[in-house]
Amino acid sequence: MSWEQFQDEVALEEEADLAFSPALMARRASESWINTPPALFENIPVATPVQRKKSLPDVQTLPRHAEPMSREEASVLSSMQRETVRRRMEEDEKLKANPLLWLVSPHVKDWFSRQQLVFLVLFINISLAIMFFKLLT
Repeated sequence: MSWEQFQDEVALEEEADLAFSPALMARRASESWINTPPALFENIPVATPVQRKKSLPDVQTLPRHAEPMSREEASVLSSMQRETVRRRMEEDEKLKANPLLWLVSPHVKDWFSRQQLVFLVLFINISLAIMFFKLLT
């Protein structure tokens, strides 16, 4: 056997291994009844580019607002924003002056109401741990 024949034989074996490789043999469930091996790489057509949906809308096709915000609207919105900031600063000053107000603040009450289940589970776990410890001693 010559060197060229040996190389041709090895190349044919590699092509056969590629044709029946697990990656190429893996098919969709709907194609699992097909018994023929998949086509070799030379027979696979080159994929054409697929039209994909754009991730962002086209800026030119978006509707444009014809009229800008009026001065009165801008004035009302800015005064509302200033009032909100002022109230928040007053609340922060009260909480700094008297730290006990944290216990009755609405934020803390909301947090406690959201954590009721966690506190219940924690209480049950601690009581079970104490009972278990008393059983051991």
